Amino acid sequence: MNKDKRTLRRILERQCEICKAIAHPVRLEIVETMRQDEMPASALLEALETSKANLSKHVALLRHAGIIEQRRDGRQVYYRLTHPEIHEACSIMRSILYRRLKKEEQLASAIAAPRAW
Repeated sequence: MNKDKRTLRRILERQCEICKAIAHPVRLEIVETMRQDEMPASALLEALETSKANLSKHVALLRHAGIIEQRRDGRQVYYRLTHPEIHEACSIMRSILYRRLKKEEQLASAIAAPRAW
């Protein structure tokens, strides 16, 4: 394998790490919730309506993957997306999902509609 191919493979492996890190409904919800700006952990906890332990587990995974970062101000911890493009990528995926579901809906409607074949 040549150097360019190895480099590409390393890049693709890193992309997979990011995708794996957000491949959970709670983590996607975290990304969606923090789309605008940083949030205190308490507000994130309230918005997600989950336990502190569960939030902590998911936040740790996202931090490890470099998707979110934290800062402290006294006793308060704040989180934010490391790059706004992360939210944009999730929005693109949701748009693709929407089109796919619309296509399936059209297919289901065609099957359900009584026709004279």
